[in-house]
Amino acid sequence: MKSIRSMIGGAALAAVLLSACAPQTVVVTKEVEKQVEVTRVVEVEKVVEATPVPATIIKVTSTNGPDENSGTQLARHRLLTLGFKEIRPDVDIVANPSPFDASTFPARLAAGTIEDTYLVAFTEPQNMIANGYAADITDLLSKWEGFSSFNPGVLQVVQDANGRVYGLPVNGYAIGLLYNRALFKEAGLDPDKPPLTWDELREAAKVIKEKTGKFGFQLMPATGEGGWLFTAIAYSFGANMIEKKDGKWVATYNDEATVKALTLLKEMLWEDETVKLVQDGVAAATSLTNGEAAMHIKAPDLLFWMHDNLGAKVENYGQGPMPQAGGNATLTGGAAWMFSPKASPEVLQAAVEWSIYRDFDLATYELDLKTKKERGELVGIPSLPLFTGDYQARRDEILKKYINVPLENFAPYLNATNITMKPEPPVEAQKLYTELANVLGAIASDKNADPQQLLDESVKTFQTQVLDQVK
Repeated sequence: MKSIRSMIGGAALAAVLLSACAPQTVVVTKEVEKQVEVTRVVEVEKVVEATPVPATIIKVTSTNGPDENSGTQLARHRLLTLGFKEIRPDVDIVANPSPFDASTFPARLAAGTIEDTYLVAFTEPQNMIANGYAADITDLLSKWEGFSSFNPGVLQVVQDANGRVYGLPVNGYAIGLLYNRALFKEAGLDPDKPPLTWDELREAAKVIKEKTGKFGFQLMPATGEGGWLFTAIAYSFGANMIEKKDGKWVATYNDEATVKALTLLKEMLWEDETVKLVQDGVAAATSLTNGEAAMHIKAPDLLFWMHDNLGAKVENYGQGPMPQAGGNATLTGGAAWMFSPKASPEVLQAAVEWSIYRDFDLATYELDLKTKKERGELVGIPSLPLFTGDYQARRDEILKKYINVPLENFAPYLNATNITMKPEPPVEAQKLYTELANVLGAIASDKNADPQQLLDESVKTFQTQVLDQVK
């Protein structure tokens, strides 16, 4: 029997590759002078690399999914879900674009239609924890390397009295004084030294009005946002707004501190005529961008919106700390992911892992910053640090690579380390803000209005109609 060359033809090779996965015997033949000769037996094993298909798929639903009309959001979400699939191939993420709705949440939770994880403002967690509207994730979250580095002041927003954790804070802010540096220069004021007290702010507003003809400050009496900002002002005077007494929530914002804050705004509006009344946050941002008003109480992240939507040049603005009048405090807030108490243990674990990956994976964080800078977006506007220690240092090192804003303009804000970060009112905060907006509206429409009387009447109404109904 003649020897055969050790080359298998294309048809024979295809037959081998299409063979079964288990080892098998293949007879290779060669036609020689019209005779079929068996040359040798070759044992072949087919090896195929493939991602195993999980026997069971875990579906995790969430709020605040990408806007279907935003290509940027959709692309980022797809990239994140693909990356998470490499870690958890057994998990599918289903993100609902709709945000959390406090008015429908209890009914949806009872009906079993609530998402597995939902993004809420810092005003919500304590009430949700007290009512059993959130799952305890302490044991799951404590396995993550960044958990021990959480800023204690931030983490307490999602903790109960025993220190158990029910949510994952993902962003934070502290309200301060955002101001137009160009108007400061025009008025002969030092743009690197914003007012640090309310007396200084009042005087600066007068100078700006006198030297430029523009308003020194803004007030928003028509919407709940105005009430929210007034709460921050009242904090800086020493107010508490709502307190718990003998197990009951009590409205306390008719105290001396709040009266002083409201009186100051009334005097600036009617006596000094340095305050511009604006309808809402968009109008406030617009007048600040257009140079119609010089100062606005807000967190520095408003500059993102002003830049993206109004073309504001970030170098024309500065950020100082919240001016003070004895309270040594400012309002802080943010958002946190909470988790359904009805989720199964498997779904809950997957939801927590997904939330950590989406918001705190360092490689993803760097890619986000790099992409934003390449798109011409602002990178490096200060925010409330969520972490301390080594983990925050690692995040800061990544951020330094991509900063494109003049950090020196935010130095007064960043260097104000002696101001207490005070959370939003613990219950019914949104309703409180609406009520306070009504008080501001009364001040704005009547120069003879009595701040103490207005606040006394408001506290009485809010107590009976809102706080007395809280269980």
